[in-house]
Order: sequence, then C-alpha cells, then structure tokens
Amino acid sequence: FDLVAFLVVNAGRVVSKDEIIAAVWGGRIVSDSAISTRIAAARRALGDDGATQKFIKTIHGRGFRFDMRPQFSAMKQVTDRKSNAAFDPQLPSLADQSPIQYFESYDGASIAHCSVGDGHPVVFSGSWMSHLEQDWDNPGWGPYVRHLAAHFELIRYDLRGNGMSGWENIDISFDKMVDDLECTIDTYGHEKVSIFGGSQGAAVALAYAIRQPHRVSRLVLYGGYPRGRKCRGNPEAIAESEALVTLIRQGWARDNPAIRQQVTAMFMPHATQDEVRWFNEFQRACAPAENVARFRQVFDEIDVSSVLGKVVQPTLIVHARGDVVAPLSEAKMMASRIKNSQLVILNSDSHMNFENDHEFPKFMGSIVDFLNEGSSARAD
Repeated sequence: FDLVAFLVVNAGRVVSKDEIIAAVWGGRIVSDSAISTRIAAARRALGDDGATQKFIKTIHGRGFRFDMRPQFSAMKQVTDRKSNAAFDPQLPSLADQSPIQYFESYDGASIAHCSVGDGHPVVFSGSWMSHLEQDWDNPGWGPYVRHLAAHFELIRYDLRGNGMSGWENIDISFDKMVDDLECTIDTYGHEKVSIFGGSQGAAVALAYAIRQPHRVSRLVLYGGYPRGRKCRGNPEAIAESEALVTLIRQGWARDNPAIRQQVTAMFMPHATQDEVRWFNEFQRACAPAENVARFRQVFDEIDVSSVLGKVVQPTLIVHARGDVVAPLSEAKMMASRIKNSQLVILNSDSHMNFENDHEFPKFMGSIVDFLNEGSSARAD
C-alpha cells in the first residue's frame, strides 16, 4: 500500500529506485529483487501486470512511473466527460517538433517559432519565460505542450526579448506583443486558429481577437487577467510591483537565485526541490535582467478590461481558485464581460497546473473538449 500510495502521489513523474527506497523503506538497504517483488505485488493489486503495465510503467534505467491515463478514463465515465483523448498514450516530444525558424515582426524584431502535432491549429500566445526547446522539460508548460500537441497542430513562438527570439535592441511593449502574435498567425497562413493565452498571454490573445476577429475561432484563457497588478486599484500591489522590478534589475542574473525564487514560489508553490532548482535556472537562461524587468513593468500595466465586451469568439476561461499571480476576481471579470464565455475553476492554488496535480485531468480535459467542439462545429 505504501508503494502504491507513493507512486500515485508522484503520478506522471518517473521516480528512481533510490526515491522509492527512501519513501517506502525509510532508506534501509533493499535489494533490486525486493523492489521488483513489491512492484509486481502492487501491479497485481491494481489488476495490472509486467507485460501490460497499464498503471505502473517500468522506465528502463531510470525507475518507475504511475500512469494517470487509466485513472482519467475512470473519472471520465463518472463525470460523463465528452473527450477521452486528453491523456493520449503516444504523446509528442521535442523530436517531433519542427525545426526552429525565424520571422521579422513589423518593427524588425527577430521572433523564433515552431510547430508540432496535426489537426486544428492552436497558437500559444507568447509567454514570458518560455523557450521553444527547453519548455519540453518545463514542469509547468511542458505537459501543456505535450498533451495539446497530441490533438492539435500546436504553434508556438518565443516572446520578443525572451527564449530563442532576439534579445537585443528590442522594444518591449504590449502593442508589440500583439503585433508578434499577429505575425505568427500570418506566417502559418491558416484561415482561422484557436489561441491559448496563459497568464499575461491571455490579454495579448484578447487584444488580437478584437483586432482580427475573423481570424480567431476560439479562445482559451488560463490563469489570465485583463488588468495587471498596477491597474486593480490596490496601492500595496502597485508598491510591490515597483519593488519587484527594482529587485529584478539588481539581482536577476546572480548565481544566488533569491530574486528568481520569489517568482518561482508564486508560480508553483508545491513544486519539489528539483523542480524549483530547474525553474530558477530556467528563468535566468530565458532573458537578461533588463528585459525581464521591462516585461514585469508591461505586464503589471496591462488593462484590456474596457474592451472585453468586444470579444465575439467562444471563450473558455480556466483559473485556479487560489492563484496568487492572477486573482480569481480577474477571471470572473472576464467571464462576466465576454458574452460567449464559460468559466472553469480549479481547486488549486498553483498558477502553473502540474501534470501530477489532482486537477490536471479537469484542466486539460476541459480545454481539449472545448477546442474539439469548435473543430466539430467547423466540420458541420
């Protein structure tokens, strides 16, 4: 039971034998054969076996992984979900991604872009701290890319001044970010696309959908906000924003990750130590300090609240109840003002919903269902 419980808690993640020994046997010396015997017993208890490996997967040379897909299928039957594809057994990887290419935005900024998967085109609105290659290992964004690319043509680009896009002599502003999204969509030439906008990317997606309504079929807004921290009428939030920008300029690139750690703690409060270390270093590698500081200024000054009523596309808004980066009140504002919208609230306090989070099936299932509804409507 302890072994099964440990694997379930870490579902979707490969756990090593050393981790299992530490968690289940308290670090005592245990032979490989003893572990294999217990794994076999755990499989039998779940109606599984070493040949099928329906629940407990052996990842040769690395350890074991508890597979969430069968659990999601059972949940689907209970909740009468319409899509069973959110956990496709053959998820794409970096090897399936197209080569990185570049285009020049309207002002000459160099923007890196790529695609992966087949089907209806879904464009990821550019996000701060993204990297078209390293995101596959990102504990936050990585699962979104893999699962969505299993069903759709997923088109991604790195925000200007960030990731694999050009870093130097860049005008970082909200309007330029909307321009970059427009250029990305034009580059791929689809008549219509759906857009996934996460965090500040939600406002960028909304602005583009209003600018070019005939090019957008559906919007998915996750952890988004129409108003940045400095536009919500809270003096303390304004002071905190200005202080964080100053700290970023002074300490973002240091070996000591203290400043980056503040952002990591807000984005992923329940991350493991390894995930925290990875994300802290990832943030430093994504952009220079001055660009990051400018991003924070721009994001905290976003305000598209007055034009939400102009959005005409069906819109899915997904938001964690306890999100400290983007409060739930911002999601409710979008849902109340966007006419053809629906709000899905996750019982979580994480801005980035991890694959092993108990709400991940609901999170990903609602998005896949919503986008597939749009595909079916177009086919009809």
